[in-house]
Amino acid sequence: MGQTMIYKVSYVVMDGRHPGAILSTEVEPKVGDEVAFDGRLFAVREVIELVPPLGDFCFLHVTCQYLRDLPARSDAGASES
Repeated sequence: MGQTMIYKVSYVVMDGRHPGAILSTEVEPKVGDEVAFDGRLFAVREVIELVPPLGDFCFLHVTCQYLRDLPARSDAGASES
């Protein structure tokens, strides 16, 4: 069984409507994907490898476009993991 790749992703929002984020994921983002963070949905427009993969780690830059706010969760009080 192979290693799980960890992608450290720097998300930059095109129009500045959000300051962006740095997140870790086991799924490599691709152009056209949608990603959600901070209660908003974004479309991936560009993916650039900033550091070649080192073992099970890769650092990516993603330019994304704001699509819309997500509905508030009804499970208030539950913690996100």
